[in-house]
Amino acid sequence: MITLYGQSRSRASRSLWMLEEIGVAYQHVPIRPYTESRAEEYLRINPNGYIPTLDDDGFIVWESLAINLYLAERYGAAPLWPTSLQDRARVYQWSFWATNEVEPRIVSIARGLSNKRPDQAAVASGLEQLAGAFRVLDAQIDGHTYLLGDAFSVADLNLASTLREPGEDNVGGIDAIDLKPFPGIMRWLNRCSRRSACARVAALP
Repeated sequence: MITLYGQSRSRASRSLWMLEEIGVAYQHVPIRPYTESRAEEYLRINPNGYIPTLDDDGFIVWESLAINLYLAERYGAAPLWPTSLQDRARVYQWSFWATNEVEPRIVSIARGLSNKRPDQAAVASGLEQLAGAFRVLDAQIDGHTYLLGDAFSVADLNLASTLREPGEDNVGGIDAIDLKPFPGIMRWLNRCSRRSACARVAALP
């Protein structure tokens, strides 16, 4: 039995989306972050106290994008998990790029705006860096349906779910982030978000 710990309105939504894409049976335990995730019972599974965590018949793995790569390789088929070594390298490339180039900027902007007195300098810096990353992405997907070509893959899922988690707004919920200058990203992101597997996650607890 596969068990995924973490409520859908969190980064766990990324791995729930993957589970829905691959279509395997799984149990969802909607652990809440920062409260239930710090309980002694959960810390025995993930001593970091974060969500999500995947338990695949006793094999434990943390970190949402790592979970997705594991699930894609073990249970996915082409084109979700590409057959060629080169395309798999591009899956890793875009997954690490999402973690290193995109997510920290979004977090920085969100934190800058969350203060009673917004940190305008931090927000401006985060927006400038995020725009630079978006220019790279917009150019890469120009003329393509998905990141690796015409078919949706785990590369798309990992990056799209970082930008717009199925259970959260993310870039769509931060007014300061404007995607209008990047129409290619908007088309691609909307295409990914309209997938039925993604839509099902939004209804989960």
